[in-house]
Amino acid sequence: MAPGGTADDGWQRLHPLSPLLRGGVVLLAVLGYVVSQLVDSVFQSFDPEQYIPGAGGEEPDGGWSITSHPLLALGALVFVIAVVGGVSWVSWRFSRFRVDGGQVELRSGVLFRQHRQVPLERVQAVETTRPILARLLGLSQVVVQSAGGSDSHLTLAFLAADRAEELRAHLLDLAGRSDERGAPQHAPGSMQSGAPGAIGTEPGSGVLPAGPVGAGHEEARPLVRVPNGRLFVATILHGSTIVLGILLVAAALTVGIAEAGLKVLAAAPAMVPVVFGLAASRVKELLVHGNFAIGRTATALRVRHGLTDLRNATVPLHRVQAVEVLQPLWWRPWGWWRVRVNVAGVHTGGDGDDTETVLLPVGTSAEAMTVLSALGAHPEDPVLLEALHGDGGEPGWTGPPESARWLDPWSWRRTGYALAAHSLYVRRGRWTRRAVVVPHARVQSLALHQGPLQSRLGLVSATVVSTPGPVDASVPHLDAVGAERFLDVVGERAREARRAVTPSGRDAAARAGEPLAPDPAPLVD
Repeated sequence: MAPGGTADDGWQRLHPLSPLLRGGVVLLAVLGYVVSQLVDSVFQSFDPEQYIPGAGGEEPDGGWSITSHPLLALGALVFVIAVVGGVSWVSWRFSRFRVDGGQVELRSGVLFRQHRQVPLERVQAVETTRPILARLLGLSQVVVQSAGGSDSHLTLAFLAADRAEELRAHLLDLAGRSDERGAPQHAPGSMQSGAPGAIGTEPGSGVLPAGPVGAGHEEARPLVRVPNGRLFVATILHGSTIVLGILLVAAALTVGIAEAGLKVLAAAPAMVPVVFGLAASRVKELLVHGNFAIGRTATALRVRHGLTDLRNATVPLHRVQAVEVLQPLWWRPWGWWRVRVNVAGVHTGGDGDDTETVLLPVGTSAEAMTVLSALGAHPEDPVLLEALHGDGGEPGWTGPPESARWLDPWSWRRTGYALAAHSLYVRRGRWTRRAVVVPHARVQSLALHQGPLQSRLGLVSATVVSTPGPVDASVPHLDAVGAERFLDVVGERAREARRAVTPSGRDAAARAGEPLAPDPAPLVD
C-alpha cells in the first residue's frame, strides 16, 4: 500500500485543494476579462470625444459595461466562480487512485468515467512537478511515465508535497523490483567493464551502465548545480539572438544610428512576431532549466529543474540509450558544454522539446565530464577526449573521403566515428561540436541513406537508429565501401553485445570458457 491516507479497497483521494488548482486557470481567465473591462472603462473616461451633455456630441450607444452595472457584474462573477468551483469539486470527489495488484490505477469522471491502469513493469520513470500555484499551496503532482509514450502517462494532480515524494519513492521501489527480475544484476557502484553497456573502468571501454532502478528513497549524491546567472548568459548567447544583434549593428554602422533607429521603428510591426517568438523561446529556456541540479544514486540520476514549474525527475541509468555532448561556437570561449541523452520510454515533443532528456543545460568542461562519469565514462578516456576536442586525422577514427568537402566544406575533416570495446563514438560539426556515444548493446538498427548529390560523388550517410530522443548518431558522407563496412562491423558488434547480455548468451559463453564481451579488432583506416 502506498504511503498516505487510504479509502475503501485501497483507493485514495487527491488533496482537497486540487479543485482550486484545476479551476484556477478558468478563474484567472474570468478575472483577466473583468480587469480588462475595468481598464477600458477608465481609459474611455479620459476620451475628449466622448459624449458631453449639451455640447452637441452624439448620444452614447447604450452598450452594457461593467462600470455601468457593477452589481450585475459582481453577481455574474460570483456565479461563474461558483460554477467552476462546483464542477472542480465534483471532479475531485469522483477521482481516486491506488497502487495495488502490480499496477497504478486512476478513476475519474462523472458523466464520462475513465479507469486508467499502468502496470508497474511498464513504468519508465516517476517524477514530481510543482507549478507555481501548487508551490504556493505546498502541493505537487506525480507523473507516472510508462513505456507507451506521453499519451499513456498517468498524472496524479495534486498531492501534498511530502506525500507526493513518498509516493514517488514507493513507485520507484516497486518498479525497481520488477526491473530487477529482468535486468543484469550488479552490485551498487560496481565497475564491470566486461559487460556491454556496463560502467567502464578502462579508457575506451564505453559508457552507460546497466542495472535496476531500485532505491527510490535513496538520497542522491550531488553532482552539479548550474548557477542561474550562467544559464541566463548561455541562453542569451543563442544563434537567433546573435544574428538579430549582428543585423541591428550592421544597420547602425551602414546608415547611422539615428536613421537605423527610425527604420527599426518603421519595421517594428513586421518584426513583432519574430521578436516575440525569439523572446518566448529564450524565456522558456530559462523557466525550464532554471535552478538546475543533478545528483546520482547507485542506479539512477536525479534531476531537479524549473523556476515557475519545479520538476524532480529520475533517469534510470539502464534506460539511457545514447549520450550527446555539444558545444556551440559562442560557448567555446567559456568552455561550456551541454549533455543530452536518449532515454527509453521518454519521447520528445514534436517542437523539439527535450526538457526531459537534458542532463546538463550548460556546464564547464569539468562539470560535463562529471555527468559523463556518472554515466560510466572514464575522465581520461582518449577516445572520448578526441571525440570532444579532436579536429580530424587521429588514429582509430574513420571519416569521409576528401570528396565530401563539396557537401560539407567546413567540418568534413572532423566528422567520423571510432569503435571502442563496448561503444561506438561519433563526432560531427566544427562550429557546433558534437560527440555521441552509443553502446553496442543499445544499437536498435542501422540504416544507409544516399541523396542525388551524394550518388554523383559516391558518398553514403550511415545512421545508428536509437530510441526516440534528441541524440542523432549519424555519420554523413562516407564512401560507399566504408559505409558498407560500417554497417557490417557495427551490426556484428551489436549482435555480439546483445548475445552477451542475454541469459542464453551468458550460459553459452560460460560453457565455452570464452569472455562474455568479445572485442573484435578495432576498425582503423
